Amino acid sequence: MEIVKVQTTLASSDPEALALVYDKDRKWLVHQQLDDTTQDAMGTDVKAFFEAEYLSMAGCWKIGKRVNDRDW
Repeated sequence: MEIVKVQTTLASSDPEALALVYDKDRKWLVHQQLDDTTQDAMGTDVKAFFEAEYLSMAGCWKIGKRVNDRDW
């Protein structure tokens, strides 16, 4: 598992809008839709940090539980 930052758009009412998800080194920087669990964990925050695993065959992150904010 790695820690990733998830950022959503500031001005969008579209629930299907893509989020930017990336690890500290920005090795895999991906735009992807968030599942309901991740959206609920984010609440009204526009950025949050999560445990995640990169799924190279799918080209996206499998996002797990939210963790404390990081300074990056």
